[in-house]
Amino acid sequence: MLTTKLEPVLRKTWFQIFPLRESADNRIPLPELLAQMDAYDWDSVEDMPVNEGERKGRLRYFNEVIGASGVELNGSLLDLASGTTSLAYLYPDTVAIDNDPRKTKMLRRDGIKVVIADIESLPFENKSFDYVVSISPPQNPVILRSDGCIHFHVDQEYNRKLVDATLRIARKKALIASYAIAREPPYEHLIEKRDTSGYYYVLYRASNDPV
Repeated sequence: MLTTKLEPVLRKTWFQIFPLRESADNRIPLPELLAQMDAYDWDSVEDMPVNEGERKGRLRYFNEVIGASGVELNGSLLDLASGTTSLAYLYPDTVAIDNDPRKTKMLRRDGIKVVIADIESLPFENKSFDYVVSISPPQNPVILRSDGCIHFHVDQEYNRKLVDATLRIARKKALIASYAIAREPPYEHLIEKRDTSGYYYVLYRASNDPV
């Protein structure tokens, strides 16, 4: 869910980058997306401080998850929901994506290729990256009220959309490290490896068939 503070920034970004876009089916070639990001008015985006200690810790965690999964990321990579620490620091042939312009601006300062977009409406063409990796993607909580109490549940429909997107975009494999998805993963026939007791990840093989 978008915070109130970020809503106007993201709305501005969306219409600046995708002024003619009407649906998620209108996908844009990567070179055009990156060109649009180069032309974006980054001076209008607030700067964020860099926490180098936190970044190094995240990169160590990335290495641990990838090592545990056994996947070898030899090829182009989409880092989905990268935040302020991208896999591009470990794998140069990476494009990072996040819906927060402040975080993507921070990555651009380090020369990382980034795209601003939301998980539920990714603009990338089918099979445009060899690998798609999403480590600790954001969750969309479902709030239920009953008997005077508030209950929080995981939005599995949202998680299925996330998996759909990774499998649509990946040519070879998709790695998702998420407790909720690892516990209840869709498309079990495409799962190569799954961990539900340590790093909580699912490694999918990409499929040319509709998921």
